[in-house]
Amino acid sequence: MRWSLCQLSPLILSICSLALTARQATATAHRELEALPSQRRSSRDVNFPAPVDCQMSQWSEWTDCFPCQEKKHRYRRLVQPAWFAGQRCAGNLWDEQACRAEKTCAGPPDCGKDFRCEETGRCIKRHLVCNGEQDCRDGSDEDNCDDEATESPCEQLFPIPGSEKAAQGYNILTQEESQYIYDPNFFGGHCEYVYNGEWRELKYDAACEHLYYGDDEKYFRKPYNFHIYQFLAHADSGFSFEFYDDSKDLLDALKSDKTRTTGFTIGIAPEKSIVQLNLGLTLSGGKGSLKNFTQYTAKEVAFIRGVTKVQTARFKMRRDNIVLDEDMLLSLQELPDTYNYGMYAKFINDYGTHFMTSGTMGGIFEYILVINKEEMRRKDVSAGEISACIGYSIGLTASENMLHLEASVSPSYCAKKGFLKTDAESNSAVVEDIIPRIRGGDTSYSGGLLNSWDGNMYRHWGRSLKYNPAVIDFELQPIHEILRRSNLGNMETKRQNLKRALDDYLLEFHACRCGPCQNNGEPVLVGDTCFCQCRPGYGGAACEQMKRRGGETNGRWSCWSPWAPCQSGRTRRSRQCTNPAPQRGGEPCAGKDLQSKNC
Repeated sequence: MRWSLCQLSPLILSICSLALTARQATATAHRELEALPSQRRSSRDVNFPAPVDCQMSQWSEWTDCFPCQEKKHRYRRLVQPAWFAGQRCAGNLWDEQACRAEKTCAGPPDCGKDFRCEETGRCIKRHLVCNGEQDCRDGSDEDNCDDEATESPCEQLFPIPGSEKAAQGYNILTQEESQYIYDPNFFGGHCEYVYNGEWRELKYDAACEHLYYGDDEKYFRKPYNFHIYQFLAHADSGFSFEFYDDSKDLLDALKSDKTRTTGFTIGIAPEKSIVQLNLGLTLSGGKGSLKNFTQYTAKEVAFIRGVTKVQTARFKMRRDNIVLDEDMLLSLQELPDTYNYGMYAKFINDYGTHFMTSGTMGGIFEYILVINKEEMRRKDVSAGEISACIGYSIGLTASENMLHLEASVSPSYCAKKGFLKTDAESNSAVVEDIIPRIRGGDTSYSGGLLNSWDGNMYRHWGRSLKYNPAVIDFELQPIHEILRRSNLGNMETKRQNLKRALDDYLLEFHACRCGPCQNNGEPVLVGDTCFCQCRPGYGGAACEQMKRRGGETNGRWSCWSPWAPCQSGRTRRSRQCTNPAPQRGGEPCAGKDLQSKNC
């Protein structure tokens, strides 16, 4: 099954990784998460739902001591997220401990006639030994070679831009890249290069005071795991501006229609882990933080979202005989053949739920303006005028037709209106906050959106995409499928275990575990804490308080049940439209309530 970015990008609005043991604690993140308006403890009225405390399971039994690792492992699960201002959990989900094994380490599988890398046990063909390139990370394939150096004809070429981004795993819950799955630095002895059609751009050497062509950028070397890589002429999609009357409308817009009733997972993070925000910055009290964003639900604000997309290259990965990154290879060797959810879930957490098979390189320049609607009315300005002025400030130009303006908007007009005055202490600013969401290129300019209105910002960012593109559109495969496509043998047992663990992992950390939210509120899982994002006119922990006459409540799905035992080669699972059920004429849940598959 293939997954495209348009299906996955809005699947979950996420802000923190699931690496509960891999990242350092930050007291700031914990304090700000506790400060979410809907989660603060206070005196509870009669209609307020009873608090539900976060709960984790007991630790599993320790595994046997793995002789090659000299470690043993245990895990526990998130049984119940905190809900309605309940207490949060503390601690980790995974644990390991040094031990002394009774058995000796058997080492990596034998490579037969091929050469085995000393550090990781990777098997490579004999013709790659002493070929002048390190095909083993530790360089053991180039040890004990003749003194006469073998020079590769591709040795001086730079790798194709963005190759390391495409080699990473991807977590569809957090929308974040993970550790390498493909080896981005393995060339397999091949000297395959890609022509860059823009290499003849003139450059200026200030020291020698002369113009020259960038011959060093004429060709780029293609790693082994890439089947196709094609440079594209730089062309942006044109800037679009959209106006949203409240925060709920904005959050809905960041999801596709396909996932409109799935809720948001904002990471799984007990007390001691860093929390990051997909709508902006780390939770440190800065502009664009989750704390500020959730506070907008109680304020008279609107949002303007500006976005453009730039494509720089198209790629497709190899379908078979894939060479895995050596760290992933070591991690695979450490997985037991006997199913252990904790160890397999930790592997998924490190390397992602999916891997990329094809996609597009480039960049996305996007920002969200937080607009004070009262000041907007008082100064008699339109959303189009604000969009045009912000565009001018970062080096964009927009036509009157695109913004539906009756009169031209000039920089002097913008200065007169004072749109760019975003002093946090000012009560008369039209633009209260800017949340940058910029991918690819040099993102250092995005941090100054509030403090320095640089007219060259967009131009500098666009030029930097050539050297540092992001993967902006892609197709995915589940991570267990990489074992079918790799050049490893005897991996079917681990592949089946990984497939089973992926189903459990996606259910354990899904926002369907939150709710029900009333009156079409949006269930959100922040770390190990649930809350509801309410529509304007509704409030309370479950959006149960109505400040206007009630409307309909649409249905939402519960989580999928576990897969039933295999019968006649088929297994099934189900879900119910009860989280909540439709009320007062609301729409029923879209999709099927039953799934089946071969077993």
